[in-house]
Amino acid sequence: MIGEKVVTGRKFDEKDKQRLRESAEQAAKTLGDLKGLALKVGQTLSYVDGILPPQATDTYQKALQKLQNMAPTVSFEEIKTELERGLDRKLDDAFVRFEKEPIAAASIGQVHRAVIAHEGAEVDVAVKVQFPGIDKALGSDLKNLEVIRPVLAMMAPGADTGAGMDEVVTRLSEELDYTHEASNQERFRALVEGYPDVIIPRVYRSHSARNVLTTEFIRGQSIREVAQDGDQALRDRVGKAIFRFTLGNAFTKGVFNTDPHPGNYIVQPDGQVAFLDFGSVKWLPKELHGPWRELAVHLVKGELDEWKAKGSKLLGMEHMDPRAREINQEYQLYSAAVISKDEEITIDRELLRDAVQQGAVTVKKVIKELGVMPTKGKTMRMPPDFVMVARMQVGLFAVLAQLRCRANWNKILREMLDATAEHQRRPE
Repeated sequence: MIGEKVVTGRKFDEKDKQRLRESAEQAAKTLGDLKGLALKVGQTLSYVDGILPPQATDTYQKALQKLQNMAPTVSFEEIKTELERGLDRKLDDAFVRFEKEPIAAASIGQVHRAVIAHEGAEVDVAVKVQFPGIDKALGSDLKNLEVIRPVLAMMAPGADTGAGMDEVVTRLSEELDYTHEASNQERFRALVEGYPDVIIPRVYRSHSARNVLTTEFIRGQSIREVAQDGDQALRDRVGKAIFRFTLGNAFTKGVFNTDPHPGNYIVQPDGQVAFLDFGSVKWLPKELHGPWRELAVHLVKGELDEWKAKGSKLLGMEHMDPRAREINQEYQLYSAAVISKDEEITIDRELLRDAVQQGAVTVKKVIKELGVMPTKGKTMRMPPDFVMVARMQVGLFAVLAQLRCRANWNKILREMLDATAEHQRRPE
């Protein structure tokens, strides 16, 4: 059975399993205490299949799940000081009630439930406050990323690794400014008006600042609870809403949240999904979004010759050795089967693991047929803006795999692309 064997080939005994559990719990504690970028790594490991060895995946994911929305917190007094500094007023002056115990915590801040007076009424809100000193800690993390630039350059000669790293650093740095996040959240509320099953909580600017974000409080279940207890119909409905909001929005409007993960959603009893955390949002430049949208149209319509030709140009593959390009496009098409096939497909952990394994097979094929050194003729020169597209897609399909949801994803995306095209044809 998968998960019973280790590298040596012998079966796990109870001592092995206990050591693995202890190691996973220690990893969760360490990554949680470090916060910042280290905590983001822990969050990723907690739900993306294929990264950890098979025998460790379930144990580590179970231990690390708490990092998705309940990482280690700081004291109320520290949070109160940070909040009053940001809002420039006393906590008792700003809030009717403020709960001392946090209801959630993530990589750079924690969330408290509170009540504010707004337009003559009392309103339940969620107040996200940054950890004291997290700006300096994350800044140090981002500077340390510089050390991997030379490694990336060696692995992918000819690729614009410097610009790709700059894109990652820019998006992560933006998360430190909650006024930027508030603007993103308000723009998304307008963009997705009319989307089925999508809720974007309202932002209260009167109680927000660079280090404080106050939004409408939303009740409901977590993705983990829906995945464990929800029936197939509910999981499918939730999965479709997340797919439309994330990949559908990306292709049709050129904007997406770069960090989909299970802690960023709250599911209502009727299946509507509230989307949280707009700290890292990517708006693709028009000159890239248009051609990328065309690629999606060709893919969902089965126009594969056009998809290959235009994809080669857009993704920086025209200079590649023809065989290396062919192998890479075979893998791209394989991993895009979820949206290229006009049929119902279940997205689950097995599908994700298979995609990761096929990626490794692709690398081995290139090495076997063209040699081991990653020369310019074997690597893509992908535009740096697409770094976040890749990050978004990994997170999205990992979340959908947790839900084990089933749908005709091709049809959903095709209908969204058609609707957008019709809107663009209408006279103003």
